[in-house]
Amino acid sequence: MQLTNQIFYFAVFITFLGLMSSFFWGKGDQKDQYRVFYWPFALGLLATSSLAFFIAPWVGKWLLIVGNFTLLAGTICISLLFSKWNNSLTLAKKTLASILFVGVFCAYLYLVAYGQTQQRIHLLNTALALVSLWQLSTLLRIMRTEDAYQIKLLIAVELFQLCARVLRSVVLILHPDPTLVSLYQEDMLGFSLRISSFLSNTVVCILISNYYIEKLMQVQQKSAHAIERGMLQSLNALSMVRDNETGNHILRTKKYLRSIASKLREMGVYKDDLSAEAIDAMAKAAPLHDIGKVGIPDHILKKNGPLTQEEWVIMKTHTSLGEQVLEAAKVEDAKHTDILDAAIEIAGGHHENWDGSGYPRGLAGLAIPLSARIMSLADMYDALVSERVYKNRWSHEDACTEILRLSGTRFDPAVVEAFMLERNHFLEIANTYQDAEA
Repeated sequence: MQLTNQIFYFAVFITFLGLMSSFFWGKGDQKDQYRVFYWPFALGLLATSSLAFFIAPWVGKWLLIVGNFTLLAGTICISLLFSKWNNSLTLAKKTLASILFVGVFCAYLYLVAYGQTQQRIHLLNTALALVSLWQLSTLLRIMRTEDAYQIKLLIAVELFQLCARVLRSVVLILHPDPTLVSLYQEDMLGFSLRISSFLSNTVVCILISNYYIEKLMQVQQKSAHAIERGMLQSLNALSMVRDNETGNHILRTKKYLRSIASKLREMGVYKDDLSAEAIDAMAKAAPLHDIGKVGIPDHILKKNGPLTQEEWVIMKTHTSLGEQVLEAAKVEDAKHTDILDAAIEIAGGHHENWDGSGYPRGLAGLAIPLSARIMSLADMYDALVSERVYKNRWSHEDACTEILRLSGTRFDPAVVEAFMLERNHFLEIANTYQDAEA
């Protein structure tokens, strides 16, 4: 039994060292979890406790005293940490924690001198049970404002630990063993309950580490998304400065694209490519479809009238330029670049035609990215029903007729079908976000 005890405590000691590794070798944000003093202190105390229990059979009773009180101090630190989480840590709580520790320490030393092993076990079980109740009450308050699964698991583990400690004392009361002089002499039931309660502390610390890691990941994801949003907004602002289209054009085409994509998904067409996340990425990427126009000379981009053949050749390069601009914005080995990837597809492919007669690559059919096929229709509809210096505004009905005529040549027939089902919604969008009269 003694060997089993020692193997267990040594394994737990190694586990705590592993949890503390980031404290010694972590860098930057990875070490932020240790800024709250109680957390690294709790890990250090619990690691010391495990080591003391491991060595105690070879050294003597005084190491058991060290093991028990570093265990109590470590669990108290975890309680203070939980209180810090929900901003309820007060001087009164710190004082009560100190009184509890000192009181139990003095009582334990008295029982070492004049009491029995079972009395010492009852004393520590009672103290640790009180600490568990404190932790449970704090975690329950935290759960009201935070839905993290680690908090729920911590509550379950604390309940298990509390029950194990109470049951251990109950077993000793119902079946006292006057010959018991060391915890290493407990029977199998007592051993199992003690190991279970100690192991619970290890699980608690693992869950706390997991909680901190997930918080760190969330912060990094928010930062990455904020950087991505800022970059996309900057690129969009750059596009609008150089383009002669209006802000409402950007807004309308974005809504048109989302409308068609959602209808295609509802129809069960291209459903593998049209998850809610993919549609959202396409819609956010839509405003960048003409970003390549930043590279088109002003005398062509802002010409009041039809373009010459030579000018048109230059104008058509905005698709390739758009791809290059957006590709340059991608960070090497970056992950979660769905919006930027969709923007690259749309910028480079929204002038490709279903029959292969478009530009810049002459792609045909399914070789054209779906996002670009949808954007192509959305962009043309908006161009038809909007007034420009070189053309009059088309009616909604005439625009629908023209798009239907181009099904299978310029546009993907499935995309046209979705458009026709959504044409009333398109009219509503066009009327709601129409350009201001000059």
